[in-house]
Amino acid sequence: MTYTIELLNMVKAKYSLETDYQVAKKLGVTSSRVSNWMRERNAMDWDVAFKVADLLDMDDQNVVYGLLQDKYENPRLINVLKAGCPA
Repeated sequence: MTYTIELLNMVKAKYSLETDYQVAKKLGVTSSRVSNWMRERNAMDWDVAFKVADLLDMDDQNVVYGLLQDKYENPRLINVLKAGCPA
C-alpha cells in the first residue's frame, strides 16, 4: 500500500466516508483522480496532500516525507531530500 492510499484511508476513517466519491468531494477533486490514486496509477498532488494534512491535523513535513517514495523511485534522490537542505 502506498502512502497516498494510507492518507486517503485516514480521511475516510476520520470523516466516516464510505466511497471514493465522498472522498473526492471532501478533497475538492474528481472521483477519477481519487480512483487513480487508489489504483496506484499516480501519487497525490502536493496541493491536495497539504489539504489532507490540514484535514488530518498532520505536520506538513511528515506528509512530504511520506509521499516522496510514492512520487520518486530514485532512492538516492529520496535520501537527499530527507536529509534536508544544507545550512
